[in-house]
Amino acid sequence: MNDYVRIRITGKNPRLFIKRLLRQNVDYKDFKEINHQKIEFTIDYKTYLEVKDKSSIYDIQIIRYYGPIRYFNFIKTNLTFFISFIISLFFLFLIGNMVFEIDIIHNDSNLRNLLKEQLGEYGIKKFKVVPDFNKINDVKEKILKNNKDKIEWLEIERTGSKLVVKVAERRINNKEEDLPKRHIVASKNGIILKIEAEDGVIVKKVNDYVTKGEIIVSGDIIKDDTVKNQVTAKGVVYAETWYNVNVEYPLYYEQTTYLDEVKNNIILNFLSTEFALKKNYEKSYLEKKKTLIKSKIFPFEISMEKQRKIKVTKEKLSVDEAMNKAKELAEKKLSSKLNDDEYIISKKTLNFYKKDSKIILDVFFKVCENITDYKNVDENLMENSNAQE
Repeated sequence: MNDYVRIRITGKNPRLFIKRLLRQNVDYKDFKEINHQKIEFTIDYKTYLEVKDKSSIYDIQIIRYYGPIRYFNFIKTNLTFFISFIISLFFLFLIGNMVFEIDIIHNDSNLRNLLKEQLGEYGIKKFKVVPDFNKINDVKEKILKNNKDKIEWLEIERTGSKLVVKVAERRINNKEEDLPKRHIVASKNGIILKIEAEDGVIVKKVNDYVTKGEIIVSGDIIKDDTVKNQVTAKGVVYAETWYNVNVEYPLYYEQTTYLDEVKNNIILNFLSTEFALKKNYEKSYLEKKKTLIKSKIFPFEISMEKQRKIKVTKEKLSVDEAMNKAKELAEKKLSSKLNDDEYIISKKTLNFYKKDSKIILDVFFKVCENITDYKNVDENLMENSNAQE
């Protein structure tokens, strides 16, 4: 297949140029006269090169290529793009198989540092190739074997370019510390619902109203109106307590919920166009971005993004719907402050009104709450009792 080009001749009288081609028996086709100083036609590429070298008074410009040369010229013109694209593919492959983050999940910094050091000794560290399944298992077994006295359980999981290390520390039970001799007292006002006492003398009963600081289980052992002994009162007391929660709730709102799903993604940015190694969440929040590679010459950048999945909720409510939502919100606010062994007994709306585009209400709660608190015994009572004897 021959190579052809469509050229544009610009000059004082381009028709003279055509006449010269005819005298030289040069073939051309698809002649078009733009104006008296500009013409276009298609000619063989080799002939174009010969004509171009011999012409000095005319401006000869290629406006289109035909044949295999068209593709060769396209590659030549966009050579920088193709080189950058190939390099980016290589980096994507490399980055997709490299460790960029090691997350060791444990509260003890000493144990985290120990594991980080141990993993590094076996070649598992940042910016190294992600180890395969067999190597991860082998490293895990070696670390457990070398740290039997410190580590109970170990798990290493791969999440994309991130390694998550979960560890359980081996703990040796310490002897229970000596507790001071004490009373169990009320931490707040309430009506007693339940008393669970292990040691001490119960001086209050269920349905009794107690105030803050009042003794419920005494550490004083009294006989004949005198303190014969003093112990450490142990137990737990539950009472009915009361809360008044004020909440506001909009009749129309847009809420963004940040979900637990997190994705570490590799992003290639080239010519203002982004390519993601993994499929992005439909809706997400960019928590962190780290540039890995950035070219100062080409518009090319590779970065790692930490994306958190989000959920956007839009809602328009009636007054009754908003009121029910507000009650739920009030209950959630209070429940978040309660322990697992505490709960809401009942609730009642005390006050409610609408203001602008929101409702405001006060909700009264009765709660079963742990009101256990402690107060040291008065050791002078025991000394005075001994002195009298």
